[in-house]
Amino acid sequence: MARGGPPPAASPGSEPWPRRALRKLLLALGSLLMSLYASYCLAGGGAAPLPLPTPRLKPGQEGPAPPRHPFATPPAPEEGGGKRLPQALIVGVKKGGTRALLEFLRGHPDVRAAGAEPHFFDRNYGRGLAWYRDLMPRTLDGQITMEKTPSYFVTKEAPARISAMSKGAKLIVVVRDPKVVRRLREFYRPFNMKFYQMTGQDFGWD
Repeated sequence: MARGGPPPAASPGSEPWPRRALRKLLLALGSLLMSLYASYCLAGGGAAPLPLPTPRLKPGQEGPAPPRHPFATPPAPEEGGGKRLPQALIVGVKKGGTRALLEFLRGHPDVRAAGAEPHFFDRNYGRGLAWYRDLMPRTLDGQITMEKTPSYFVTKEAPARISAMSKGAKLIVVVRDPKVVRRLREFYRPFNMKFYQMTGQDFGWD
């Protein structure tokens, strides 16, 4: 039997050796270039990006406004508008959920309300309407100014004073079921006593 003969034929799914070697060489070069580029970027290299060209504006012409992020907070009304006397007042009653109602209403973009209770029509009426107006937040055209002071409900002079300020002012009253409040007082009375013994403060459920 003669030695030598033709080399064994490659299997149908195998790749010729020169092509496999070339592919490995290209992969190694690619990995090396990526490593060098990453090291270069981490070292702080690279030129700064070129600034975008600014359009030439005519005299008196304003440039375009910068783009606003879609989740950015809209500009606050304090940037414009003025302070106005309230068009609506939450006048009572105490412990009736007036603060919760005010916070719910303040969630509307067309409602602006004073944060603290002004107590203008029961305690500070002598300070004048200018003082009262200065406590209100700035509002834009179409927005409603509100305030909340539950003690107006039990102040005899409050209705006439509010009417003298504005006959079109809206009064909001939150009522409650006395039976439910009585049950809550009975439930919270032990906690109130313990809280008073510990701190000397009363949180109102006596």
